[in-house]
Amino acid sequence: MNKVFVRVASVWGIVLLLAAPAICGQARQGAAAGQPGRKSPSPPAPTAQTNLATYLVEKTGISRGICSVVGADNPGLLADLARASQFYVIHALDPDGSVVEAAKKMIDARGLYGHRIVIEKGQRDRLPYADNTIDALIVPNLPGGQLGASDAAEILRVLRPKGVAMLGAGGRQKPALGGLGDQARAASVIEGDRGVWVRLVKPLQQGADSWSHWQHGPDNNPASLDTVIKPPYLTQWTAEPYYITMPAITLVAGGRTFCAMGHIAHHEREEQWINTLYVRDAYNGVQLWQRKLPRGYLTHRSAFVATDDIFYMIDDDGNGLLMLDPETGRRIGEIQDESLSGEWKWVALQDGVLYVMCGGKPDQREVKYAKSQNTHWSWQALSNGYYRREIPWGFGQMIGAYDIERKRLLWTHKETGSMDSRALTMDGQKIFFYGPYSHVGCLDAKTGKLLWTNNDPQIRELVQEEGRGLSSTPGFRTEPFSLVSREALFFAPQTNQYVAAVSKDNGRLLWYRRKTTSNPNLLYADDSLLVGVGEGGNTLRLDPLTGETRQDLGFRKRSCSRLTATPDSFFCRGFFEGTTRYDRKTGRVTFNGAMRPSCQDGVVPANGLLFIGPWTCDCNLSLMGAMALCSAGDFRFKHEATEGDRLDIAASNVTSVAPLNVSSKDWPVYRANNNHNAATRVSLSANLEKKWEFGPQNAITPTPPTAAGGLVFFAADDGKVCAIEAQSGQLRWTFATAGPIRVPPTIWNSRAYVGSGDGYVYCLEAATGRMLWRFRAAPVERRIMVYGRLCSTWPVNSGVLVQDGVAYFAAGLIDTDGTYVYALDAITGQIKWQNNSSGHLNPGIRKGVSAHGRLTIADGKLWMAGGNIVSPAIYDLKTGECLSVVETDGSPRANRGEEIAVLNKEYVLTGGRLIFSAIENVVDPGFFQLTRVSAPNQSAQLVRGKISPAWDDKRLVYVHGRQTPLRCCNLADVGQAFDAGKRDPDTLIQKRWMANVPGVLDVVGIALASNAVVAVCQTRPTDKEPSQWAVMTLSPKDGSVRWQSALP
Repeated sequence: MNKVFVRVASVWGIVLLLAAPAICGQARQGAAAGQPGRKSPSPPAPTAQTNLATYLVEKTGISRGICSVVGADNPGLLADLARASQFYVIHALDPDGSVVEAAKKMIDARGLYGHRIVIEKGQRDRLPYADNTIDALIVPNLPGGQLGASDAAEILRVLRPKGVAMLGAGGRQKPALGGLGDQARAASVIEGDRGVWVRLVKPLQQGADSWSHWQHGPDNNPASLDTVIKPPYLTQWTAEPYYITMPAITLVAGGRTFCAMGHIAHHEREEQWINTLYVRDAYNGVQLWQRKLPRGYLTHRSAFVATDDIFYMIDDDGNGLLMLDPETGRRIGEIQDESLSGEWKWVALQDGVLYVMCGGKPDQREVKYAKSQNTHWSWQALSNGYYRREIPWGFGQMIGAYDIERKRLLWTHKETGSMDSRALTMDGQKIFFYGPYSHVGCLDAKTGKLLWTNNDPQIRELVQEEGRGLSSTPGFRTEPFSLVSREALFFAPQTNQYVAAVSKDNGRLLWYRRKTTSNPNLLYADDSLLVGVGEGGNTLRLDPLTGETRQDLGFRKRSCSRLTATPDSFFCRGFFEGTTRYDRKTGRVTFNGAMRPSCQDGVVPANGLLFIGPWTCDCNLSLMGAMALCSAGDFRFKHEATEGDRLDIAASNVTSVAPLNVSSKDWPVYRANNNHNAATRVSLSANLEKKWEFGPQNAITPTPPTAAGGLVFFAADDGKVCAIEAQSGQLRWTFATAGPIRVPPTIWNSRAYVGSGDGYVYCLEAATGRMLWRFRAAPVERRIMVYGRLCSTWPVNSGVLVQDGVAYFAAGLIDTDGTYVYALDAITGQIKWQNNSSGHLNPGIRKGVSAHGRLTIADGKLWMAGGNIVSPAIYDLKTGECLSVVETDGSPRANRGEEIAVLNKEYVLTGGRLIFSAIENVVDPGFFQLTRVSAPNQSAQLVRGKISPAWDDKRLVYVHGRQTPLRCCNLADVGQAFDAGKRDPDTLIQKRWMANVPGVLDVVGIALASNAVVAVCQTRPTDKEPSQWAVMTLSPKDGSVRWQSALP
């Protein structure tokens, strides 16, 4: 449980102690929703509605993922649905605001609000979800007991394929379904003790493909046949974990993704994922289950097959195949046969027949903990097997075929020498194999008959020859190196010298070409072989029979991330960083630096979506972790906001509010004031004592606090805003939004302003929490899962900045989806101006500013931390015009940190931690940079690390990277260091002092009082004590410690 501890009687001191750790994100230590470590509240006690809830869960046949309930007049049913299921979130809508508020109170009293259940005002005729997002939808009472065609169409729009809706028709009269038109085929009527219900099931998407094997299919061609996913794209979901182990592969089938994580952890943050199978709902990213794989289990091979109904995997001891329920992970069977002796190395499934390669030496099992402190990882830190000339995995002597339905072995074929599983491939009728010391061979897939072998030593020499003079990284040598097409069989092992082609009819060598990079992968499309053997690794289209170049496609893949395809696109990791897309129709190459394909998978197209990530390293990207993109279709990004459409007035008189007495010594804004310098004129006493502590009912991830008028304000990822009495620690009031909150309330003129992940900005009466008005910043209602919470596609994560009676804020997840910046009258909510285009400064590729951090004001301009493409972003304070002049090609070129501040009126300071990242990520140091206000094209790095400095008009206190001493300099010296133009100006700044405090490992938060520096620190572990958190005050004159106390 996250607790707020207070150690001083003064509210000003409270703010310092609370704000300091939160400045660098320590307030985010709570486990992220939906991720391992999340502690859900206890289920409610049974009620009279329990049987109904159980009935509905049984009839939908779905108990995991996201459940939407239309109608909140029976909150007991919502609580019982939580009890009767494993739904990650239950989202309830009701058109009556009073019903919504009453339901919120009841659910919150049970400790479920914002954790398992969210309730908000909404209409049935336009459900606030992205297409194909909801797993189960329940309407307890259909109006009039009837279901119209438009209602059914809207319900089917938001349900994911094979998702189910249960619609209560009321009474005993069977509703007519004839008016449903085409939707009638998806509907059936259920009659019973629980009344009459209409059951709607969403059909499968026509044209959607699966990715059933590690390379899509047994032919090893990573080309999807999915015709549903088409550009342009929108975000479908994002999710943790942010980083995983290597090597990893992803399979997709039946609306689920299966990510098998490998045996190498380069950093401590990844170690929890060593050998883990992680399964998600493909349409919303919610975790369904996970399974620990045996220690050292090699995931980078064809050990898994995903189907709609069964997930197959080579079992723990390697002597058979496990059959798992893909929805729950429950073991439902096993396939073993004594004739398939020895360890199973490779499996494939085709037309109901399981093909197995087994025997040979048992695979070596390795686990590697590199414990790197670098932002990247090293090719010298793989497990030992990768450095051998012959890797210790995947060699067998027998191939067999097993009829799954009849449960009988069909045939086996045994070789005297070993076969390499990386070169096993199938084209439907034939199986092709390669023995590194024997021959290339071909079997009839139906009978197992040996059709031919070819022991031409030249072929083996070409396949085996080590690479010389090749560029790029070595690549993972567990990568498959064969592919079969209509014309030929191809070989291209990682790190080796050649690409070679042989005949499918007899194994005769057709052609070979020298590689230019170590790790191109093979792909077959448009009757051509695609492989990166052009100059500098450019992707070439080759004639599959001759190897002659047909076309240089003008792009190259970066490193070991796989080249993949859809019918209209090629995808790869590109230069300098991000995702490259090649349009197969126009030949146009576009680039998106917001995210990158994962290291082995690349972009995985399946189930009508594109799946990207997660990966291992800290590349300069705006979105980390796992994510999925859908087709945007005809989505209109430029939505002009009007008060009639967006502004919801809740108070009869928004100009009349209960007064809140605020003084100049308050801390009413994130990091103290609109300059965000984390400094106050308040003085602290020499000896501080704990006065009270506050603990929320459930574990939360709180924002940093603000404080004014005798109240301390904070919000959290459960969507709730809280006000605590500064003198007693008693909870004064709470207000529930419908999305996670990342920035604390801004207090101005007796009002509290907060932006929420639900896409709204709220104006509350600060003394009571009464809502005065709210404004929808999101262009439309479109909820998706964002790192474990149901959010708008356009969350308000900028916070709200108020100056001269105007409230400024921005909404957006990533620039490609659109960024929306607003200025409202802070009293009335009336629109002053809006900017709906800065996310697409380059409209052709929809790249520009992302709303990825805070706001500040300098030189008559609004400045925003804008992600890794354009940051800081600059807007005219009076008109909203975006003043950032940049010709972006979509590649990362800016500091992606979420912090922004004004230093000495002359500079804007940006940097810090990525907005969507884990506090446990201690590897990525980031940096802070200064931008000259009068010349935004002039910028320079100030200090390393992610911990925001603090300063007043005389001094600047900071740390220069992880585990470095706290230091202080004259503020005036900072400008001189900037003008010197050095990359690391800290070396030019004359230090007033450096605080080498014994026992302190790291400083994670800094704030200034008039007579003290306040720091939150991590202590060094000892033989007797683990590392702990501590808060201390230091002398601003010499950095000596005045007072120190442990934190829980």
